[in-house]
Amino acid sequence: MAEKPVKPKVNAEQPPNTEGQNGEANEEIYFFHPIQIADEGAEVLSEEQIEKSRVEVEQKLQELLKTISEETLQLSEFLMEESNLVQELYTSLKQILKKLNVSFNVPPKNLPLKRQVKKVILNEECHLIIVHEKGEVNSASLSEYPPEIVMAVLLAIMPELAKVVMLYRKKISTRVNFFAKVKRELKNVAKAIVGGKEVEKSSEEKQTMDVVKEAVTEEDGESSQG
Repeated sequence: MAEKPVKPKVNAEQPPNTEGQNGEANEEIYFFHPIQIADEGAEVLSEEQIEKSRVEVEQKLQELLKTISEETLQLSEFLMEESNLVQELYTSLKQILKKLNVSFNVPPKNLPLKRQVKKVILNEECHLIIVHEKGEVNSASLSEYPPEIVMAVLLAIMPELAKVVMLYRKKISTRVNFFAKVKRELKNVAKAIVGGKEVEKSSEEKQTMDVVKEAVTEEDGESSQG
């Protein structure tokens, strides 16, 4: 019995090969047109809407630029004032440290420094000395450092400075009390040796001279104002 020829099965899901016949059509299918960015159902803006949108954007931009300009002006004023205040603080602090002849060790962890630091010292000349881990030493007046470092140093030393001032006040108080006691004793001795009248006379002469000096000072002040 003769076999019937078998026809090859055609896959219905596989599109027929049209290469060579309509290659241009296939390329056109996969070609992306910019006009296809918007959905087919999207609303196309009119010329008036585009102009309105442009005006709104320009207004917002102008408001932002105005705000930036105002903030920049205030920032410039604050930076100038900060610089002047830091310089005045440095001058006053230098006078205090020099008078008290005191220096402070500042904990490195309290300072906003990028490099690793071994030791930080604020000496009596109000110079901040920074000793780095590798032995490098930087030294400059406190006012030459950034404001952030100046602020950190002040916050670190203020408690210790308050203690130093208190101790100095006690020292002066003790000295004043000593002078007051000695003055009273010497005055009593002077009365006993010289005589009460002579001592009182000297005291009255001193008071008179003080009054004359005050009067002369007032006259000089009035003449200079006139």
